[in-house]
Amino acid sequence: MSKFITGKQLEDAVYDIIWNASNSLLIVSPYINLDIYFRKLFEKHLNNPRLQITIVFGKNENNVKRSLSAEDFDFFKKFLNVSVVYSPQLHGKYYGNETQGVITSINLYDFSFKNNVEFGVFHETNLLNSITKSVDQEAWLACWEIANNAEAVFIKRPVFEKKLISILGKNYVKSDILLDNTERYYKSSLKYKSLPVKRLSDYPDELELGSLPDTRPSREEVESFPRSVSIRDSKPKMGYCIRTGQQIPFDPSHPFCYEAYQEWAKWNNPNYPEKFCHRTGKPSNGKTSKSNPVLY
Repeated sequence: MSKFITGKQLEDAVYDIIWNASNSLLIVSPYINLDIYFRKLFEKHLNNPRLQITIVFGKNENNVKRSLSAEDFDFFKKFLNVSVVYSPQLHGKYYGNETQGVITSINLYDFSFKNNVEFGVFHETNLLNSITKSVDQEAWLACWEIANNAEAVFIKRPVFEKKLISILGKNYVKSDILLDNTERYYKSSLKYKSLPVKRLSDYPDELELGSLPDTRPSREEVESFPRSVSIRDSKPKMGYCIRTGQQIPFDPSHPFCYEAYQEWAKWNNPNYPEKFCHRTGKPSNGKTSKSNPVLY
């Protein structure tokens, strides 16, 4: 059910979306400025590698720190499973997790929450409305398309060690920084601006202990980003839901259509066998899953 909210209702909705996230947290806000309270909300997830946090910010192409300060950027870098992407034309705002979402006028900016008159449309998914198409579903998919087309600035992914018996899951080992392109946006050096733009789809949603990069990086990339450990082949823009076969944006970290994701989230089993390959749409005969959405 969707409802119009403003004032304290809107503030609490955004706070709850951040606080209650368990699998996925999507923040779309051109301007981001975190006060102590916002940091406390995010810090709940500081040591959770299974929550994927995606930050999309924009505006101020010639002075990006006006949209997201270097201090706040360094704060997001602390998380174990996080993506930060930049979309210069971004003006809309959206906050969502696996069950709640709000389309709104408010930036993730402490001044806006304390001083501005803002409003939005809030939606919460439950068993009764999970099978029907909603405004939030459309907003969620649209925002992921924006994120996938934006310029990746920072990518950090968890590394897991699979247990001998697959049904027992996997152990978190560490997190690796796959891309740290911060200096491209916070320094004026042509050395960084001349390098190719990276996208979310260039990187996996998680790593397996002992896995190796599948392409050789160039000297320019390594010298510019000494902490980068993996450069992935470019991937198609469109993929397929691994449960329904429906065409959706290609994103191995989100291989379900909205309806299938809501169904999967009830049990939250990343190794549950699915029906289709996220890349090709071909039947997988149970060989794909949330943790392994693509047939190789």
